Amino acid sequence: YGNWFPLKLHMALDLIEADGQSSIISWQPHGRAVVVHDTRLFVSAIMPVYFKQTKFSSFQRQLNMYGFQRISAGVDKGAYWHELFLRGKPYLCHRMKRQKVKGNGGRKAGNPKREPHFYKMKALCSDGSISL
Repeated sequence: YGNWFPLKLHMALDLIEADGQSSIISWQPHGRAVVVHDTRLFVSAIMPVYFKQTKFSSFQRQLNMYGFQRISAGVDKGAYWHELFLRGKPYLCHRMKRQKVKGNGGRKAGNPKREPHFYKMKALCSDGSISL
C-alpha cells in the first residue's frame, strides 16, 4: 500500500468534480496535471474529508515524495504533474513509488524549458481516452 496517496488523490478528484467543487482543486483541461485553485478552501473543506493532513505544506510534501513536479511557468503555472498521474487512468497510480526523504531541505528550482507542454498533446477525457 505504499502508493495510497496518489490513488486517493485520483479518486478524490473524481468525487470533488462530481460534488461541484472543481473551483477548489481540479484536473487541468488536458488531464495531465492537477491544480489547487483555492488553498484556503482546499485546507478547510477538502483536506479533512479526503486526506489525513491538516496543513497545505503536508499535502505538498506528499506530492513531492511521490515525484510530482510543480509547473513553474505558462498556463499551468502552479499545477502539479507526474507522468503516471493521468485523468481516467487510476490504475497507473500503482506504479508510482514513494521516494525516500533526502533531508537536504531544499527544492530544485523549476525550469520552464524542461517542463512538458501539455497543450501540444491531445487531452485526456475523464474515462482515460484521448480526445480527438
